Amino acid sequence: RSKRKYEQLENLSRPVLKLAKPGDVIVDFCSGSGHLGILIAYLRKDCTVILLENKEESLNRSKLRVKKLKLDNVRFYQCNLDYFKGKFDIGMSLHACGVATDLVIQHCIKRDAIFVSCPCCYGSVQNCHHISYPRSNFFKSVIMVRDYLIIGHAADQTHDEKNVKTKQGYHCMSIIDADRKLQAEECGYTVFISKLVPENCTPKNNLLVGIPGDSFVNNCIVSVLENVNLTSSPE
Repeated sequence: RSKRKYEQLENLSRPVLKLAKPGDVIVDFCSGSGHLGILIAYLRKDCTVILLENKEESLNRSKLRVKKLKLDNVRFYQCNLDYFKGKFDIGMSLHACGVATDLVIQHCIKRDAIFVSCPCCYGSVQNCHHISYPRSNFFKSVIMVRDYLIIGHAADQTHDEKNVKTKQGYHCMSIIDADRKLQAEECGYTVFISKLVPENCTPKNNLLVGIPGDSFVNNCIVSVLENVNLTSSPE
């Protein structure tokens, strides 16, 4: 389990470290006990990292880790991500459940910030006061909400390789994440979708990286990310 967690953190941290600039504010949404955010803070002491987590116990564990590492570039916010209003440059999330992934992406789009996200719990996506599905205008024109939610539930059927539903589950994951990609692109983003490496480090192994900005900047970023195993097309 520890090995798989290390692999997940490596996959998420690699694009963040490539894209971060000195002085950037980086938010680890739904940070839990801070594994990803603290790693980034340790490796990029020239950036400020915000750990945003709703659970007090998890945030307290992250505070102890930060204290032990003597990091002075970490800030803590205990709140639901709905209520976070701060300015930032990069937002990241590792296995933010269901709607939470879309809230993270929405926060980033509103702030014209980069997002790096590995979604989870596709079956938990549902309309709420901040989010409605499908996300993109294209998907809204071709699929009904009820059918979309069924696809989300099927996307959680990612078991072992021998299970007959696994291939279908990954296909449905790709559909939901393609919708997320298209929605961000409609807002002027360039979005990359890839798989975590190795793919078996977690059943929910899609990685979305979204970058705002003009074509020149994006072309430069694409060249920087060539060695990060990202592709601009969904499966």
